[in-house]
Amino acid sequence: MLYNTALYRDMYMSNDPNQLAGQNFVKAEHFERMKMANASNPVLFFQFAEQEYYHKALAHRYQGIAHAAER
Repeated sequence: MLYNTALYRDMYMSNDPNQLAGQNFVKAEHFERMKMANASNPVLFFQFAEQEYYHKALAHRYQGIAHAAER
């Protein structure tokens, strides 16, 4: 069965900065949970902390872009 791909909207293909900020905040929360779950393993703890920081930084960057575009 073929779908009308012109009307199909993949939520991960959006260029909306608010949506991208939200996606990265969710990823940062995931990595924060993984970081805390691996608190007894320093290597994994710091790997997940790095990913958490990266996605939080991206989320704040996209939030800034969205606020700048509103002006």
